[in-house]
Amino acid sequence: MASRAPTLATFLTFASLVPACGDDGGQTTADTSSTSDATTTDATSTTDTTSTSGPTTSTSETTTGDPPTTSLTTTEVDTSTSTTDPETSTTTTGTTGDDLDCVTIEPGPFTPELVGEGYDGSEDLGFDGMGGLALKRDETVVIVTAEMLETDLAGGFPQVYGTRFATSGDLLIALPQSGDLQAITTDGTVSDLAGNLVSPNGLYVDPAGRVWLTEFGGSRVVRFDAQFNKVTVYEGPMASSANGVVLDDARNLLFFTNYGAGRVLKLAVDDLGEAIGEPSEVLSVGGAALDGLVLDQCGNIYAVDQGNSRLYRGILDGEAELVGQPELLAEFDSNVANAQFGRGVGWDPESLYLSGNPGDLYRLPVGIAGAPIGLP
Repeated sequence: MASRAPTLATFLTFASLVPACGDDGGQTTADTSSTSDATTTDATSTTDTTSTSGPTTSTSETTTGDPPTTSLTTTEVDTSTSTTDPETSTTTTGTTGDDLDCVTIEPGPFTPELVGEGYDGSEDLGFDGMGGLALKRDETVVIVTAEMLETDLAGGFPQVYGTRFATSGDLLIALPQSGDLQAITTDGTVSDLAGNLVSPNGLYVDPAGRVWLTEFGGSRVVRFDAQFNKVTVYEGPMASSANGVVLDDARNLLFFTNYGAGRVLKLAVDDLGEAIGEPSEVLSVGGAALDGLVLDQCGNIYAVDQGNSRLYRGILDGEAELVGQPELLAEFDSNVANAQFGRGVGWDPESLYLSGNPGDLYRLPVGIAGAPIGLP
């Protein structure tokens, strides 16, 4: 894994010109698995354009040490309201490809759009990179296109938490009640990959194809080798109610959440994925229950507050230190637990898509694309 050194020499020039800007889920029952014939149906979709921003308070802050990779409006956190001051916000374009701009990133709050309903039990969601999005309707895992057309993949799942595609093309699902990690092939065949997990929850597949998972009830973060043998990466109090998980292979850091404590932690790892030292706190939000995590292509972290149906962003410098305070990006009308950047045909790469236990699917345009992930 390559290391990312702070590269923003423009920060010193822009600093004086641009204001800086900063599960346990539902009840589950015993899991069973079966396959089903592929069918295609139209999914319900609606649009909600109601703004969710609240009163704001903004102050300027700086950090010491290495220059940050991002210069934005830093905001004092108010966990009940949005933290962006529109009078001091800066907006940028060109956040992809050769025009990538990590100095000025569009600040929130953003307005969620409701794009789908009825995906009950969709604690998580996963893009296959080819136009499909894995969700769950009733007891069936379905693949949804951007036009909201559904194909049944496999049935018999009362509750699914982690949902991500492996680089092999199989869909990986974490079953918290039975303690299993399973795979579903493209033809709907279900197989067991690992068992005896303690409330398996968050799943992440990195660009190298390695699979990372949190055991919510086991206070541990694990990864799996090519034969799906479990390797404990970290176990202990710092991983209590471990939930969301994501690897930043540019900075050799593994991020995960403490759901109950409302914290995001980071853990240095080597090229083999072995832990180096102990975790340390990246950010915390008072009163939050932080669930899913995702990184943008500038290395900033997004954390879903499942307890309050909110989304926060932490602007991070080259050492993954928080610049300013976490920014409240959006509030949602129904529960959200996980977020993923759009991947594949028809899905906006500069939008986050969020789902939660009630089954609503939201789109949130944030104006920047996601960091690389493992895809088929």
